[in-house]
Amino acid sequence: MKLGPWLVISSCLMLMACSSSFKSEFKQGCRELGGNRSFCSCSYKNVEQHYGKKTLEQIKTSGLFPSDWAEQVQRAGMACMAELK
Repeated sequence: MKLGPWLVISSCLMLMACSSSFKSEFKQGCRELGGNRSFCSCSYKNVEQHYGKKTLEQIKTSGLFPSDWAEQVQRAGMACMAELK
């Protein structure tokens, strides 16, 4: 997978973060952009491990993302690609 799609995914996920469930919207956005359930669940798990639930809730309520968000989403996805081979 090329890095370009990850920038699109992270941008789309930023737009969805204010919805009712950050986790479900993250996964739904990932699937809508071509990820399968295993990949999207793995990616969310990695993002949650990096930021923690509290920070993800703050993102959901404030709509403000950490400056390294796109990079971390990309890293999470790359790790899952390697893990799920």
